[in-house]
Amino acid sequence: MATPLDTPDSPAAAHVGEAAPAEAPRNLLGRPATRHRGTDLDGATLAPQEALRVRGLDLNALIGATSFEGAIAHLWFDLAPGDAAHEAREAEIRARLAALSAGFAGGSAAQTVAASMGAAGVAPVFAAAAGLLRGLDDALARAAGTPLADADLEALLACAAAAPFLLHAAIAGRPCEDPAAADASSHARRMLVLTGATRRDPAALAAMDALLVAWHAGFGYITPTVLAPRVAIGTGVTLTQAVASGFLASGPSHVGAALEAMQWLGAILDTLPVEARDPARRPDASLAARLEAAGREAVDRTLDAEGSLLFGFGHPLFVADPRPPHLRALLTARGFGGPASTLADASCARAGQRKGLNPNIDFLSAATLLDLGVASPSWGVGLGLSARIAAMVAHAVERRQRPAFGVNSATARRLLAAVPVGWL
Repeated sequence: MATPLDTPDSPAAAHVGEAAPAEAPRNLLGRPATRHRGTDLDGATLAPQEALRVRGLDLNALIGATSFEGAIAHLWFDLAPGDAAHEAREAEIRARLAALSAGFAGGSAAQTVAASMGAAGVAPVFAAAAGLLRGLDDALARAAGTPLADADLEALLACAAAAPFLLHAAIAGRPCEDPAAADASSHARRMLVLTGATRRDPAALAAMDALLVAWHAGFGYITPTVLAPRVAIGTGVTLTQAVASGFLASGPSHVGAALEAMQWLGAILDTLPVEARDPARRPDASLAARLEAAGREAVDRTLDAEGSLLFGFGHPLFVADPRPPHLRALLTARGFGGPASTLADASCARAGQRKGLNPNIDFLSAATLLDLGVASPSWGVGLGLSARIAAMVAHAVERRQRPAFGVNSATARRLLAAVPVGWL
């Protein structure tokens, strides 16, 4: 079953308006049953095993198996990686995303807004949202090539291209001036430049791409940064404005834990010898022992301090976020690691011993970003949101086909008592 993304060139468009078979199960609203809970795009499962799924595929099967551009092709067109049609769409998305990114490389009005707000003390992710609200017209006008016929996919790629430039401007106080930010080879390579990563070797590139795929989708609409755009689009705002609402829905308890974890891990590394702060250094036995001891001691101090939180652990839905162990093993197999990863491994082991805590994607992202040589903790939030634009736009487009407030008046009156007030 394909999602009815209502654009003429989306393969899913052929499904719009088709009557469901008479025997098809229907939900409480009388609509045909969806692939995932309330959506055909993605969603979490708790049994028979905890997993995140995108278009029916386990997200972990995508992480490391496809690029960020390939993940968008799978999410948007419901094409499995490895299929010839998927490869063609992936190449198309890569080329258009690169062209749109080049339009932002020379600066833009939106970047000026983000830079000024960041300089005024506004959190970078919110400053970036303000840049999105300003609009991207001047930069998009400079983009080479012809816009995609699928206007919604074009909007997704425009926001995905713009977001890291806006975040860089908000963090640095000025637009990015590195010509490598317009690198046409991949979005992951541009992200290494825009985040200020000091490592740009093949293992670093693989790590960045894996992080982007890990964050792009998987939870359905229950996650606030996706729910907000779904709600906002029903009011008639543009897709770019809906994405801005998703950015504004992040906070310390959602996506923001990666920022806190980067600060926590960074503070520990600062207490160790200078070689512990070299992202490119693979710890020898002596340094690894010091990192492991420091991690255990820091976890003990945090857990023993009254009212203190260990950011990047636990999950509101899962007993254990399924992404970190898969991603950690993948990065190790591809030769990526460093002091922060060694420190994080010891911290995870100690937190598990002490309290049965499991790391979530925020903690692993924090360690990976530090080992990439990313200095600003704000990228802990920025990276995740930049990737999740894929799900934000896909969900907004899916939701836009329904009445303005989700259901018509008669259905709203009939089902008012069924609204889960305890959750929402």
